[in-house]
Amino acid sequence: MHRLALLNGLLVAPPLAGRQAVLLGLGALAVPTLILSIDHSLPAGACCTTYFPFVMMSAIMMSPGYASTVAIGSIGLADSLFMGTGFKIFETPMDRFGDLSSLISFALIIGLAYLVRQAVVRLLRMRDDPSGVIFSLERGEAWASWPGAASVRLGRLAALDL
Repeated sequence: MHRLALLNGLLVAPPLAGRQAVLLGLGALAVPTLILSIDHSLPAGACCTTYFPFVMMSAIMMSPGYASTVAIGSIGLADSLFMGTGFKIFETPMDRFGDLSSLISFALIIGLAYLVRQAVVRLLRMRDDPSGVIFSLERGEAWASWPGAASVRLGRLAALDL
């Protein structure tokens, strides 16, 4: 029962947008930046990984556009504040490699969260219709389809004469 509530709360509910998404995005950038600012003795590469859970949270709770903004902001903050010296971006080949690999990982996280959200919504919609039959009307013809099967033409609809 609790798992269903979690699914309905995070994955089925519409993703956050507008002011809520902006505030959550700023928090998702500020918290890991604060964590990294407290401890400067972290090994190289730890700065990017600190942002990963926050990008994942953003991907689950926000639309892909907002989550992508958090991901790009994370890379910019990690590179300019914690890699190299002098608040520069892409200083060394290692910085460029780290930024590119983080960007690819973030894109995979955001894409996977989007696909899972779509799959859960589709499954819950199918669960609400016990027969699984989907009826549709195209160009005056009635069709029936089932998940995983081809559509079946039911016939042409005649105009109703009242």
